[in-house]
Order: sequence, then structure tokens, then C-alpha cells
Amino acid sequence: MRWDAGHKAVHSEWRAFANSAELRAALLRGVDAIRDHRAVAYLTDTRKVKVIVEADQAWINQTWLPLAIDAGLKRVAVVTAAHGLGKLTVEDVVESTDDQGVLQTRIFDSIGAAWEWISQLG
Repeated sequence: MRWDAGHKAVHSEWRAFANSAELRAALLRGVDAIRDHRAVAYLTDTRKVKVIVEADQAWINQTWLPLAIDAGLKRVAVVTAAHGLGKLTVEDVVESTDDQGVLQTRIFDSIGAAWEWISQLG
């Protein structure tokens, strides 16, 4: 996870399988980064995610999402793999978070397209 000053966004990249504790800890570090940098955008590269179990999907929606919104998050760009169970479970999470009113969430198949969308945030 890193701060991208050029885009004024938090950028996370999932590099391997994460169990529930690792996933939640990483997402909470993301909330800290959003708060610390007053970020309104978050790009997450989930192309290497293998699966997000239902309990973690629920935690993301019920715990992480309100924390991220309270920290100031307005836009989330999610880069997914071309296929696989990881792509499907990430899409399930995005589908359930996109109807929050104050948060825009979109799925992309490339980092470049995701950064372009993030850059449009005014």
C-alpha cells in the first residue's frame, strides 16, 4: 500500500492470498492512509486476489466501508483479473458497495483506465 501524490490517492496492490486477518488488517491500514493523507480516492489492484469469503465481504460492507467513508473516501477504482473466482468475489463486493450514495466504485481491467477515472475526481 502506498500514497500516490500525483493522483492524490491511496494505491493498494494485492500480491498473494490473504487470510481474513491479513485482509482486514490491510484494509484498516488503507483507512489510516486515507485519513492521514486526506485522500478522497483509492485504487486497489485485486488481480492476484484468489477469493474473498462471505464473512469478509460482509465485514467490508459493514465495517470497512463506513470507516473509509468517514475518513473522507469518495471514489474507489478496483482493477480485477480477467477471470477466476477472485474476480467474481471482488465483483460481488463492488456490487454491494456501489449503492452507498456518497461513494463511487467502479471496476476496471487495467491500471491505466483506473488511474484515468481517479484523475477525473474534481
